[in-house]
Amino acid sequence: MVIRTDSTPAYRYVRVADAIRSLVLDGTYRPGERLPPQHELAREHGVAFTTLHKALDLLTEEGYVVRRVGKGTYASLPREARQSALVVDDELNTRTFMARAIEQHGWRCLSEGTGAAALDRIAGERFDLIFLDLAMPGMNGAETFGAIRRLDPGANVVIITAYPDSDLMADALQVGRFSLLPKPFGSDQLRLTLDAAAPRPEPAAQEP
Repeated sequence: MVIRTDSTPAYRYVRVADAIRSLVLDGTYRPGERLPPQHELAREHGVAFTTLHKALDLLTEEGYVVRRVGKGTYASLPREARQSALVVDDELNTRTFMARAIEQHGWRCLSEGTGAAALDRIAGERFDLIFLDLAMPGMNGAETFGAIRRLDPGANVVIITAYPDSDLMADALQVGRFSLLPKPFGSDQLRLTLDAAAPRPEPAAQEP
C-alpha cells in the first residue's frame, strides 16, 4: 500500500491553497484585491497550472477567492468571516454609494433609511461598524444614536453629517463617543474609516 504525504503531487494543491488562504487572512491579499496572474502564482508556488487550478477551485468553493472570467482572480472572504457594516441614512443615493464602496472593500453591508428600521436590525444582528446620518425625518440621528447605545453599548458608531456644528451634533455628543465622517466624502475617505475600524471582540460568555 502506498501512503501519500503532503510532498506527493496529489496533495500539492492543498498546500498551495493553504498558502494563498493564509495570505488572504493576514491581509497580504486584501478582499477585493486582484491576485497576481496565474502563471506568476504557479511559478511562485512551484507548481504546474493544473495544480494551481485545483487550489483555486478549492479556495473558490470556500469563498477565499472569486474568479472573474477575463478579469482575473480576486481575494475574498467567506460571508461569516467578513466584517459587517450598517448604513443608516434617509438618502437613497448615499446608501447606494456607501453600500457599494463598503462591499468593494471586502465588508458585508446592510442599509436602512430610518432610525426605527435600523434599531430593528441592530436588535437582531451585531455590526462591526454603524454609519449614522444625523438629519433624518422622524427619529433623528441623535435619538437613534442614544437608542443604539442602549441596545449595544459597545457599538462602533460613525456619525455622517454635513452639519458638524449643529444642535443635533451637540445632542449626539451628550450620548457618548463616536467617530465623525463629514459630508461630502469620497470612497477614499470611506476606505480610511473602514481600515481604522478594528474588529470588535466577541462578547464574553456569561458565567452561570
